[in-house]
Amino acid sequence: MDIIEFLKYLALGLIQGLTEPLPVSSSGHMVILNSVFGKILADSDMNNFQIITNFASLFAIIFYYRSLIGEIVTGSWRYLFKKDKERKKDFRFLLYVIIATIPAGVAGIVIKLLDLDVYYTNIVCVGICLFITGSLLLYTHSIAPQADREEITLKDSLLMGGAQVIGLLPGISRSGVTTAFGVTNKVKLDKAFRFSFMMYIPASVGAAAIGVYDLAKHGSGGSIFIPGYIGAFIISLVATYFALWLFFKLIKNRNLKYFGYYCLAVSIIVMALVATGVL
Repeated sequence: MDIIEFLKYLALGLIQGLTEPLPVSSSGHMVILNSVFGKILADSDMNNFQIITNFASLFAIIFYYRSLIGEIVTGSWRYLFKKDKERKKDFRFLLYVIIATIPAGVAGIVIKLLDLDVYYTNIVCVGICLFITGSLLLYTHSIAPQADREEITLKDSLLMGGAQVIGLLPGISRSGVTTAFGVTNKVKLDKAFRFSFMMYIPASVGAAAIGVYDLAKHGSGGSIFIPGYIGAFIISLVATYFALWLFFKLIKNRNLKYFGYYCLAVSIIVMALVATGVL
């Protein structure tokens, strides 16, 4: 086993785990780091790797929100089958999550059918989209103090669900853009992020299902370094949970601006490296 190659896989898994919950685009960071590593993962293998590491992040997010998810599912069951009117709020929240997931689900299928995902590894696209993400986060930071609504409405779910389609672009933060649309509609920052992460769960399951189907139909397209994939899965799982815990401590003080500045800085560095031929 090549130790250097194994460590590179671990680094990719770590970046996936740390950036998945943060509003900085995990897919964009994966493309950047893979380019820095001389494309240790070919474009055909990147999809396989992201399926594995996204599953790890998904498990971490479900575990982090296990109490909330259990409450929503139990409450929805009691409302539907036990006629418990007091749990209507839980059912409504679940329904809004499902509604918000539909646009990205449809868009994901269209992207796959038209083979538009070949552009997902384009480093220039990532650089441009990170600049957009950074600008959007700074804007969201500026309006967050005026957003004070606790409850998610149907309009919020439609707006944030539509925004999740934009978040399919590499370099556009899914959580960042969906939360920005929520905050713009006066939803409190932490509540908007919470709903965004609930949207992530079914969206991630759907994306993984499409990826697994594509893998079963067309094959891996290259060799799979099993130890690297296993190591990346484990480190991505742990890193995602830690990043979630840290993130919600940071946004209590509405510190989105630091993520915005970070995305702008990374965007400028990436574009400079592309312009000079380094990447």
